[in-house]
Amino acid sequence: MADKETKSDAAADGGKKKRNKGGGVILFMIMFGLSFWFIFPTLVLFLVGLSPTFIAFLIDNDRQKFATVAVASMNAAGITPFMIDLWTKGQTMETVFQILREPLNWLVIAGAAGIGQLIVFAVPQAVASLKLAHAESRLKILKANLESLKDIWGPDVGTTKPIDRGGKQ
Repeated sequence: MADKETKSDAAADGGKKKRNKGGGVILFMIMFGLSFWFIFPTLVLFLVGLSPTFIAFLIDNDRQKFATVAVASMNAAGITPFMIDLWTKGQTMETVFQILREPLNWLVIAGAAGIGQLIVFAVPQAVASLKLAHAESRLKILKANLESLKDIWGPDVGTTKPIDRGGKQ
């Protein structure tokens, strides 16, 4: 009888198996809750160090947030040495405050985020300049080819006037 109910349930679902998606979330929450106090100093350093990314997120008007992604990736790269330093010295809040007290550390973190912003500013302009240069060189080649065609077929090849189609225009 149980086999018949299982088969009828499977037939009603179109033959697809049911998966419990909530179990993974619950397991993640339990693991995060148990490990929270062990990773708390890392979390504090990471969140405080990502403050330039949060600012970039707030001021980025683009729907796809490309500027935020560039700033966040460079900002995370700037935080990485200090995260490693925290892990090697021991994950304590005292070590976190010691890292955050140093102005040179902030210069590295904010400077890396600044490089991300520089990428957002400079890369589109560089790409536009390269495309313009490519288009100009292509135009020069096309004009040279047109002159070559004029030499072979005559001056009417390179004109912009309408073609005479038996008196109709």
